[in-house]
Amino acid sequence: MMELLTMDGHGIYVWSTYILTVVVLIGLGIFPFIRLRRFKQRNQEDIEL
Repeated sequence: MMELLTMDGHGIYVWSTYILTVVVLIGLGIFPFIRLRRFKQRNQEDIEL
């Protein structure tokens, strides 16, 4: 199991890249929903004025 994590000394680079990739993919999935919510709020404020 430890060999899987260390990967002959390259584990820190491999696992940090995997973690960064997952974080970016999650961000790409969440960011459009945040922008859509902001867009709807701004349009609602414009309609109320």
